[in-house]
Amino acid sequence: MKERDLVARAKELFSDRIGDDAAVVGDQVLTTDMLVEDVDFTREISIRFIARKSLAVNLSDLAAMGAQPAVALVALALPPWAVAQADEMLTAYAEMARDFGIEIVGGDFSRAEKLTISVTAIGNVITRPLLRSGAKNGDRVYLSRPIGGSAAGLQLLNVEGSSYAEKEFIKSAVRRQIDPEPEVALGMALAKLPQITACIDLSDGLSTDLHNLCQASHCGAEIEKQRIPVFADLQTHARSLKLDVRDLVLNGGEEYALLFTSSMREAELSSAVGRPVYVIGRITNGGVTIDGEPLLPTGFDHFE
Repeated sequence: MKERDLVARAKELFSDRIGDDAAVVGDQVLTTDMLVEDVDFTREISIRFIARKSLAVNLSDLAAMGAQPAVALVALALPPWAVAQADEMLTAYAEMARDFGIEIVGGDFSRAEKLTISVTAIGNVITRPLLRSGAKNGDRVYLSRPIGGSAAGLQLLNVEGSSYAEKEFIKSAVRRQIDPEPEVALGMALAKLPQITACIDLSDGLSTDLHNLCQASHCGAEIEKQRIPVFADLQTHARSLKLDVRDLVLNGGEEYALLFTSSMREAELSSAVGRPVYVIGRITNGGVTIDGEPLLPTGFDHFE
């Protein structure tokens, strides 16, 4: 079974609330994510960044729902190497929680052969929850920021550049991979606008997450490749670093940008949220395509 099959089965057995980035329960939004050593990260990554990322992915889910972060629970299964660095890890959680206005109110500690982290975050619905299921034919499809950097950073973790410019690009791409920035403020701003019809965060790649949004909204989408904003200098250094820009942009995971739909024009929406956002296509009644060709959901899947 693929990950989407497991989600569909869980929804069938447990609750129709399953399927968005987080569950809406009353006026709160609840989400949980797990990071596992040698699956989601390796010991080569500083434990400080492992901690920050495990909280960031949950904050990104809250952002995709338009929720204001409130509290979180952190459960850590620690091998000996991580126990030795536990204070650094806990300090990183405290710093990031402070930065994003979320209070860590509990959790659990256990022992394990590999570091395993489970974070549960709860946010408050201030205006309304953003769902994946409201996109309408004719809506514009938006990205919150340039993408492709995180997937490039994953490939470049152990690569050294041959020039100053290349080294700086590698540094910025790796930082995007190991220390992602959740779009919390934007998510809350979008929730205030009734013209925003659907939203999802990019965790599994544009191709896969666009399919997820379209499936929930019972629609299709037409994407224009040239309109997709690409991570700074990715195209400049792609050849020398042997990077496939198209694959990184369309299928690279762990971007944690927001993908959303709206009837508003790009300039109008950018002005409304006080920052640039990028139209990349339109919602349709057909399939999911890019430049007229089918766009398959070939992003990240834990079970492929």
